[in-house]
Amino acid sequence: MDVLQLRYLIAIVDAGSLSRAADGLRVSQPALSQRMTQLERELGVQLVERGPRGVRPTQAGLEFYRDAHRLVRQFDHLASAAAELDQVRGLVSVGLPSGAAAHLAAPLFRWTRAHCPGVRLELFESMSGYVDELFAHGRMDLAVMYVGPSAGRADDVPLYTEDLYLVGEPPVPPTRPDRISVAELAGVPIVAPGSRSSLRRLLEQALRQHDVELTVVADVESLGTMLRIAEGGDACAMLPLSTTSGAETVAIRRIEPVISRRAVLRTATDASAPAEAVAAVRSGILSVTHELAEAGRWPGIRPEGDPR
Repeated sequence: MDVLQLRYLIAIVDAGSLSRAADGLRVSQPALSQRMTQLERELGVQLVERGPRGVRPTQAGLEFYRDAHRLVRQFDHLASAAAELDQVRGLVSVGLPSGAAAHLAAPLFRWTRAHCPGVRLELFESMSGYVDELFAHGRMDLAVMYVGPSAGRADDVPLYTEDLYLVGEPPVPPTRPDRISVAELAGVPIVAPGSRSSLRRLLEQALRQHDVELTVVADVESLGTMLRIAEGGDACAMLPLSTTSGAETVAIRRIEPVISRRAVLRTATDASAPAEAVAAVRSGILSVTHELAEAGRWPGIRPEGDPR
């Protein structure tokens, strides 16, 4: 005896006819009749009476029908519960600096919908300093953060590295048209994020190592605004290549020695989302980052970490 036989009995009793039950179950009437006879033989009792006006249950068949109905409902409930248990669920908050969000946010959303439909994303996009603050205040479960070579936490997951470029035309043309030395950045007017930004701290530290002072003429907490100012020719910006897409009318020069920044994926120690959901989204961020880089859709980054 199996669940299918119980379903067949229920359908026959409900329909009151073998032919109608067969149509509803989309099986042939002879096959349905054979399965019913087999069930009665296994139980050693007649369950239904067949007559010219259709089929009706015997007293034993009616009692068995009630028990069968209850068993089938319990089976369906177990199957549904098992499917729900197998599906990762939860609301996961993710912080993305603006430069990373421009490339990562939409593909991550699509990845999550495809691989973890039970997970709902809450995405925060802002300049890196504000993302850092929100994460520190416990507002996020995961965040992409920029850290120095020796900074970060032991449990940070390496994500990618990228080099910085000078965007805009400096007052004094550099000795080479396609690149500029750190020494030649002395006195170049720069727009940069405020002092709480990891990019700002990186620039100041990198130039200081070469005895060059960063000349910031405005604190700008917007990548788009920095690019527009650089395009206007009033000041320059120092940004990764991945943030300059669409800026086709402005000069972009590699800085030498190279100034690189490193992005990591950080998980909150007291994440409010279910651990399985956080782990799934973390895996998705790694996977999507590698896929975008390999497809050339996130220019300038060198992925790190295991994408699996």
